Amino acid sequence: MAKRINKADRLTFKALQTAIDKGELQIALINSKINIPSSPVYNPWEVLLPTLIPTVLGLFLIWLVGIIFGLIFMIAGILLSSNLVKKKMEQRLFDRSKQFFVSDYNSCNELWDFGGIVLINSSNKKHCCVSPEGNWKEFVVLNYSQYMTDKKEAVVEEVSQASNEDIKENEKAA
Repeated sequence: MAKRINKADRLTFKALQTAIDKGELQIALINSKINIPSSPVYNPWEVLLPTLIPTVLGLFLIWLVGIIFGLIFMIAGILLSSNLVKKKMEQRLFDRSKQFFVSDYNSCNELWDFGGIVLINSSNKKHCCVSPEGNWKEFVVLNYSQYMTDKKEAVVEEVSQASNEDIKENEKAA
C-alpha cells in the first residue's frame, strides 16, 4: 500500500529527480546486491537466458552433428554471451533500476531500503551516499537544496523578480 508522504519528503524527492535529470546527481549500482531474486528490479530471464540459449543449442547440435562440435559450440556460446551479452544486461538492469528509483517516492524508498544503490554528487565524486546505510534524504538536502521548491513558490518568486525588474526599468526610464 502506498504510504502518504508529507510536503518535506515530496520536495526532497522532487529535488532528487531534478538533480538526476540535470546530471548533477548520478546513480550507480552494486550489481551483486541488487541483482538477486528478492530485489524489486530482478528479472530472472536476464540471468538465465545468456547461458541457457547456448546450452540448449549446443545439446541440439550434439544430437544432430556430434559431441565435439556441440560441446565446442556450447563453450564458445557461453563465453561469448558471458562477455558480450553481460554488458547489455547490466545496462538494462541499470535503466530499469533508475526508472524504478525515480518513478515515485515509495518505489525510491523500497529500492533504497533493499540496498545496492549509490548516489554520487557529479561535481564532487568523493561525496556519495550508499544504500541502505546512508540517508538519501539528508544527502539530497545537503547537496541539492536549491531544487527543493514547490512550483507555486517558484512561480511567485519568478513573478516577484520580474516585477522588481520592471520597477527598476521604469525608474531608469523616468
